[in-house]
Amino acid sequence: MSLVLTRLVRETSTDWESLVHNYEQENRALLVPSENSAATLHRFNVRLSELFTRAHYDFARARRNKDAVERLVENVIKDYYNGPNELARKAAGIQYARCYPAPEEWHADTVDLFDLEDRFRYYFYSLESTIKTLAMKSEAKITNNSLLKLEKDLTG
Repeated sequence: MSLVLTRLVRETSTDWESLVHNYEQENRALLVPSENSAATLHRFNVRLSELFTRAHYDFARARRNKDAVERLVENVIKDYYNGPNELARKAAGIQYARCYPAPEEWHADTVDLFDLEDRFRYYFYSLESTIKTLAMKSEAKITNNSLLKLEKDLTG
């Protein structure tokens, strides 16, 4: 039995769904300050940094899982040599991937690798969106900070 598949099925969808949801909520709540003061920008920087750090580590885990399940699907489709020609072998590989033998940790005898792949791609792309929007907020904060400095230079 594949240790990679065992690791993947141990990852609970409930935990991942909750993680993705929490990042979405925190990200939506983290607004770039419209008031350009040192205090508001500092508070924003601290919150942004904390969220960015956590998101990057979870994003790395999501990428590892996505890449692993994609390799597993690719290998199952390529390596299932049962059929008179290449198309028949590929079709057999696809059918095998849909009913792949599951590790003991799984709730059924077989696991649909395509469903597993879809699930981990969702987590990956959701966290990637979180990372990208946090980066955009960071850039907006830099712009605001530049405006604060410019305003200070003009009035001071």
